[in-house]
Amino acid sequence: MWYFLDPEFSKNPLLILLFVVSLSVVIFLRYAVASALYKFGVSYATSSKRNSCYKKRNQIIRELKWASLSSIVFAGICALSVIMYNHGWTKIYGDIDHHSIIYFILSPILLLAGYETYYYWLHRLMHHRSVYKIIHKVHHESIEPTVFSAFSFHPLEAFVQFIFFPIVIVLIPLHLSAIAAVFSILTVSAMINHAGVEVYGNGWIIKHIIGSSHHDLHHREFKTNFGLNLTWWDNAMKTSSHNNKPQH
Repeated sequence: MWYFLDPEFSKNPLLILLFVVSLSVVIFLRYAVASALYKFGVSYATSSKRNSCYKKRNQIIRELKWASLSSIVFAGICALSVIMYNHGWTKIYGDIDHHSIIYFILSPILLLAGYETYYYWLHRLMHHRSVYKIIHKVHHESIEPTVFSAFSFHPLEAFVQFIFFPIVIVLIPLHLSAIAAVFSILTVSAMINHAGVEVYGNGWIIKHIIGSSHHDLHHREFKTNFGLNLTWWDNAMKTSSHNNKPQH
């Protein structure tokens, strides 16, 4: 069943292609279905008419097209990670007793913190004028993002975003469930940030965790709010829209 874990997998180009194609479909369908359910669920719960799918159907179609390419890139990098794992080049482990339970609990938190840092500075780079027009402009074509904007990237941006993980699994021991948990959190967070409906309210949470209001400003202002899940880097580097002194 798990043919991709067979040591012979990496020697068979047809199996690798099958894996990439099938996983691309799974990633895309999961993103599309989850995004649609989230959008309609939140809209129903909040009676929000903003980002109407009917009014933004052309934008959503464009986002879905780019997301399909991003899904292929993500699947390709997953295939690379599987090949690395099969060759014993990673520190992924399946036995929870291989490391302490404290490390097992902390490792996904550390991974999220590491990716938050990587993404923030990558995002700043993406807004450099020489890079923005070539790569990041695709994502910012959605000036008022929808939940479907979450995976709407130029393939090169999808690559540089996701290549972080094959590098990390070579350097840091991570349990399979920790990796799965991180991917789930990132997927849900991306939907929340782009949905156009603030679900965190106006209290303590919104000061530290990025919601749609924070990311909507980024899509409109371009030069503020570069964080992914947390506001900490924006606050530390004074690139938060609340600082009134965005860095250029």
